Amino acid sequence: MVFKFVGLIGIIVTLSLSEVFFYNVFDWWPLKTLCVTTDGRLYEWWFRWQLDRFIVPVGMIFAFLYLTVKKYKPVGDEENVDICSGIGFHLLLFLGFCLVSVYTAFALLCPTKPDCNQTHSYISPLPVIGFILLRNVPGRLRTRYSTFFAWFGKISLELFIGQYHIWLAADTKGILILIPGYPAVNLLVTSFIFVCCAHEIFVLTVLLQRFFVPKDLKLLLKRMSVFVIIIIAVLAYQTFQQQTMLLA
Repeated sequence: MVFKFVGLIGIIVTLSLSEVFFYNVFDWWPLKTLCVTTDGRLYEWWFRWQLDRFIVPVGMIFAFLYLTVKKYKPVGDEENVDICSGIGFHLLLFLGFCLVSVYTAFALLCPTKPDCNQTHSYISPLPVIGFILLRNVPGRLRTRYSTFFAWFGKISLELFIGQYHIWLAADTKGILILIPGYPAVNLLVTSFIFVCCAHEIFVLTVLLQRFFVPKDLKLLLKRMSVFVIIIIAVLAYQTFQQQTMLLA
């Protein structure tokens, strides 16, 4: 797992060194078909990827650490016991508070949006790590949670991805209008549809993951190969149709 994380971060750093190199990589078919906007540009993909490129491995590392801790069970989620005691307890809480405070100060004092975007990718993990420390180190906080926000937390990935396809429109430059002239009612209706779709996508993901990501490595490689071949075939058919329409 360590080698995988190092390799992932290395790839991210390599892609971020040059915008031209990034474009050359994702300009290759079929990646371009998946990443371009309606006008055929890759800028939106480059911009979105830049903002969140380091938070992904941070989340994966903490997921791996959580599974490792859960396996060896030094402290359970149901136990009202602090992760550590004495000076270590206070140092971890102070570190969490400092990380959240640093990012908050950055968000409030950053002079311009381009400057904020350029720095955001490097410091975006700070509030996440800070919150994890503040939330889990004290046993009183770790053993208590909101069932409402826990439910939303389970579908947070689907909500984040789905907003670009359900809530928003025109490559995030517009919003979905189902009830013209009534913005508040339109917001309520589209939000309800949005959350329901995100929940159903989560249910389908949990259902399909054991078929697409089996525990057996050989079976996983076979299924992933078939999946990639199907995706390439579909994209090739779509590209062929587009070329045919252009020639016509």
